[in-house]
Amino acid sequence: MKIKSLFCLLSALVLLASGMPVFAEDEVEIIWIDLDEGTVSETPDEPSEDSAENGEEFFTPSHGSPYRDDIASSYWTTPMDIRDEEAVWNMLMEPITVVDLGKVKGNSHSQLTKLQTYLYREPDTKSKIVGEVSNLSQGVRVIENLDNGWSLVECYSSSFFSKPATKTQAWNLLVTGYIPTKYLKQVTPTPRLALVVDKLAQRLYVFQEGRMIAELLCSTGLVQWNGSKYQPYNETRSGEFLLINMTGQLTSDRLICSYAIRFNGGDELHEVPHQENQDGTNNYKSTEPKLGTKCSHGCIRVQRLKTPDGINMAWIYNLVKSEDLCGKVKIVIWEDWQGRQLPEPDPDTLLYYNPNGGSYYHREDHCSNGKGITFTAFRYSQLDEAPYSSLKSCPNCAPERRLKEIREINELYAEGGDHEELLNSLRQDYWDYLEK
Repeated sequence: MKIKSLFCLLSALVLLASGMPVFAEDEVEIIWIDLDEGTVSETPDEPSEDSAENGEEFFTPSHGSPYRDDIASSYWTTPMDIRDEEAVWNMLMEPITVVDLGKVKGNSHSQLTKLQTYLYREPDTKSKIVGEVSNLSQGVRVIENLDNGWSLVECYSSSFFSKPATKTQAWNLLVTGYIPTKYLKQVTPTPRLALVVDKLAQRLYVFQEGRMIAELLCSTGLVQWNGSKYQPYNETRSGEFLLINMTGQLTSDRLICSYAIRFNGGDELHEVPHQENQDGTNNYKSTEPKLGTKCSHGCIRVQRLKTPDGINMAWIYNLVKSEDLCGKVKIVIWEDWQGRQLPEPDPDTLLYYNPNGGSYYHREDHCSNGKGITFTAFRYSQLDEAPYSSLKSCPNCAPERRLKEIREINELYAEGGDHEELLNSLRQDYWDYLEK
C-alpha cells in the first residue's frame, strides 16, 4: 500500500478524559504520553501539485493535499529545499498555529506538554477519530475557520501507542480533521534559533538571525522489532513544532540521552545516546557510527562532535536554556516523501583533506577534527579517485555524501517505489477502521 496521506474532510474534537472528570461537550479528550524516546504508556479544492523549476520537482510538506498551495503558507507550502536559504528562513520565522488545551487542574507545565487530543472526521465528537495532535508544541495548517466554532486543520498525525478502541493508528500520516477554534493559537518564533530536520537527508540544519550556520548529522526514528512486535510509533512524526520543555536527560533501552529538549509530546531532540563505562566515561561506539541514518525510537539524535564553529547538540541546548527560548524556537521536520531526491553536488565543489596521513575528507579547509591544520583542497569529482577514495566522511563537519551513497538513497526513494512498505502494512488496521 503506497498511500502516504489521508484526505478525508474530517472534524470535531473530543470530550471525556480517560480516568479524569467529564468535560463539557466541546472540550477535548486528553491523551497521556510517557517519555521513552517517543514510546507511549499503555495506561474542496482541486488537488495541488508541488512546483517544478527547470525540470526539477519540488516537494512541500503538504504534498498531495487536496487544498491549494496558497492556504496557510510557511512550513506547509515552502519547497523542502535547503539550498534556498532565504525561503527556508522566511518559513521558519512565520507564526506557527499550535493547539493550546488550556489549564488542566493539577498539572504542571511539563505535564501539559505531554498531552494530546484528537482530530475528527466530522464536526461532531461522535464521529470517527482520524488523528492525534500534541498540546502546545505541534503546529497545524488551518484550512478554514467555520462559523460553528470549529476549524478544519491539517497535520501529520502524532500517533504514538493508540488505544484499540479509538484506532488512531495513523502513524505519521498527513491527516485533515476538525478541532474547536478556541484551542488554536499563534506563536511568533524567535530569530535567535530555528531548526530544520530533513528525514531524507538525515541532517539537522541550524539557523540563526537570518542564515544557516551549521549542518549536523542526525538520526530520526526507525520502525523496529522489539522482540515481540514491530513498533510503528518509532517513525518520527513530521511537521512543524516548538521546542517546549527542557528535559535535560532521559534513558532509553539502557542508553543515556543528554541535552534533551521535548518538542512533540513524547519526542525529544537530544545528543546521540551513550552508555557509561565502568570508569564513568561515556561510550558512543554503538550509536555514533549510525548518525546520518534512521535508527532512533522516534526522538531525533544529534551529533555531539563540534563543527568548526563549535556547534553541536550541547550548543543548541545551552543556547535555549541560557536565553530562556523554550516555547519560542521553531523546529520543522521534512517528510521523506516517495519521489523526493537528494541533489547531486556540483562536481567542482571543493572538499578538503590532510595529505599528511589524514583519514577524513572535510567540508572546509579547517575543522575541529584536526585543530591547527590547514587542509588541502580537491574537487568532489575526484572523491572516488586515489588518494581520496579511501577517505571517510568527517563526523564533525558532515561534508557531502559520496555520489554512490546519494544515488542509493535516491533509488530507494524513486517515484513509484515504497521505501516504507513495512510501516504501510502496519497502518492497515487504521485504513480498515476508516472504511467501516
